[in-house]
Amino acid sequence: MNQPSNGHNRSRDPDAPLRVDLRIPFAVCAAEGLLLLVLYTLLVRLNASRLSLIGTVFVILYAVSVGAIFLAYALRLSRISRDARTAELLNTDIYRMFRSVIDIPYAVVNADGHIRVINTAMQDILGFRSPVCDIPLQEVCPTITREALETGARNPEEGAVPRSMAAVFPQKSGPADPAAMGDAPIVRLSNGRRYQAEPYLLRQHADHYYLLIFRDVNDYLDFVDKTERNHVVVAYIMLDNLQELTQFVRANYRATANVIEETLTRWITGLHGMIREYDRDRYIAFFSEEMLDACIKDNFSILNEIMNIRVGDNTFPLSLSMGIADIDGTMEERDKAASAALDMALQRGGNQVALQRRGVSGLTYYGGAHKTLEGNTSISSRVSVHLLEKRLAGCDNVLIMGHSDPDFDAIGSAVGACRLCRSILTALGRPEVPVHIVVNKTCDTFRICAEHLAPLPEYDRIFVDRDAAQSLVSTGTLLILTDVSNPAIFEAPGLVGCIPEVDGASAIAVIDHHRLVGELPFVPFLHFIETTKSSASEIISEMLEQSAYADTLLKEEANLLLAGIMLDTHNFTRSAGAQTFEVTYYLYSRNAHTGTVREFFNQRMDELMVASDFDAHTRMYAQVFAITWLSADHTPSPEDRIAASKAADKLLSLRGVEASFALAVLGSAVIISGRSKGRINVQLILEKLDGGGHFDMAGARVDGSLDKAVDLLCRAIDEYRLQFPELFRKEEKQ
Repeated sequence: MNQPSNGHNRSRDPDAPLRVDLRIPFAVCAAEGLLLLVLYTLLVRLNASRLSLIGTVFVILYAVSVGAIFLAYALRLSRISRDARTAELLNTDIYRMFRSVIDIPYAVVNADGHIRVINTAMQDILGFRSPVCDIPLQEVCPTITREALETGARNPEEGAVPRSMAAVFPQKSGPADPAAMGDAPIVRLSNGRRYQAEPYLLRQHADHYYLLIFRDVNDYLDFVDKTERNHVVVAYIMLDNLQELTQFVRANYRATANVIEETLTRWITGLHGMIREYDRDRYIAFFSEEMLDACIKDNFSILNEIMNIRVGDNTFPLSLSMGIADIDGTMEERDKAASAALDMALQRGGNQVALQRRGVSGLTYYGGAHKTLEGNTSISSRVSVHLLEKRLAGCDNVLIMGHSDPDFDAIGSAVGACRLCRSILTALGRPEVPVHIVVNKTCDTFRICAEHLAPLPEYDRIFVDRDAAQSLVSTGTLLILTDVSNPAIFEAPGLVGCIPEVDGASAIAVIDHHRLVGELPFVPFLHFIETTKSSASEIISEMLEQSAYADTLLKEEANLLLAGIMLDTHNFTRSAGAQTFEVTYYLYSRNAHTGTVREFFNQRMDELMVASDFDAHTRMYAQVFAITWLSADHTPSPEDRIAASKAADKLLSLRGVEASFALAVLGSAVIISGRSKGRINVQLILEKLDGGGHFDMAGARVDGSLDKAVDLLCRAIDEYRLQFPELFRKEEKQ
């Protein structure tokens, strides 16, 4: 195994031309002597005459021929030596010219990692007078170590050929380099310019050196950096609530829209970009990545600038939403990404920017500190019912599911969706298609709802638990998610992965009023998330009211929908808009009554004791936040989640409190329920704890102890205060 390597090394020995192979003349002389010996022996056997004379002639002939052969080889050796000396002198002269004239810097590094020789170009960079030096390589190139050189030199298949920089220098310095730069690292020398370092292995007898050639790529990288900074960013911009605001104030829509357009145009012009209106209240803009960095630095101040524009004498601010795509790929791909980002910004409540950036997984959000005005969604409700009708026409069965530990909104909206589906199926002539609601039958909320629905025999077999629901899934199953869009809190998370896709979308409908925490792991055929609505029950009620099946809603079902609305609006004192009362009027027309629904919320004695426990641990934090929790000796119960929600609601009645949080231990984790009066976004606060929800109503789950959860909550509040200091300036002055 070593012989090929040794031969390979000899072929690269600089003294190899001076060595003459004498095996050939020795072989010729031996062959000639052997031939003469054979002839002489043959003559002896034939008794030839004058053998002594013949022998003498043979000896003389052999001596002359051997002398001639070795003389020829001696002359050849002399000529080779002369040529070698001439070549050596010539190479020396060329090396001197090369070292002095060529403008490519290089350095010769020994095995100890010290630079021994540099050329004139390298001398000019380092400011050295002599080409001979003895300085550590790391003083010139800190990222290139001796160990890296030794690691890269160990290659049994290659001798003195250029090494792969991936093996020699596993880490690069400087910015990310284009693929065209190959494996060679980029180093910055003392003159401030960037160079590509290329190593070559040199061998001299038992010693080895490294020749490092530095190619100046500074101008090229400056060009690449400039190109990257000028990378085109696509932004979709939409005004959230201008149409709704102009319906309630005496103001000209077009005049207000012109003011907003001028503001946006001035902003984009300052970014050296362009903007065009492509639809009513919708714009598309293009600017560079460098300007995007500037927008991120000032936290997209355009959001606050738009909010400072008032319509007439109305005190409710305007707002806009923006989806931005800064990704690699074609303009078509950037366009689709920006549009999808805008959808996410709107589904999270609007008044914010959703940014998709290359090298960053998921979306990054900016803004969202102020609540937006409720929009008119009657058209969306009718369209959603139409999409539901098309899917129900071909399904085999329907499953309706809310979140785990369901409240009245989850169960009420599920019951309303059940009535809508059954009415549609009956109108389609398919009343035999089964509809089931997936729910936890052990919770107290379900018991109250089931007792209220007891007079309706059709609900005897509609409610199923998660295990039974799993067995009902088939290729023709249609799944409807109500009051939930976060996969982490689905009642039966395994159901989603079993639902088939049809025409590129899963047979899943999402109907919710909570902000999306992240992208859904599936593509729903119906995506009706309206964060300005008070509750999922309000959305379902509006869908029923706007459909042809408004008269099919039964009294008991209407009461459960009303219970969901009353729960999430805290008896119509929070997040209740004009359409909330319109929907409530519709439910009243279907014989629902608040007097009946109030009985759903009557407390038991143990619930009263839990509420008192929460009251005893209430604390104020940062002047406007109220935090409470259950005592350590309290026995955890599944009902504590609902008790925490009620406690957080109750804390909002305290003077000066803008947001409240109630914590309770549930198993090995702590659940947090957050509420707000509408000025502070509790959803953004609890998002920092991997939670989610709505602007003024959110929740989270934290693994660990109660003390840890309280500490993390306080940190999240502090981060929110630093993110939106303008919301707390008044309190700080006080």
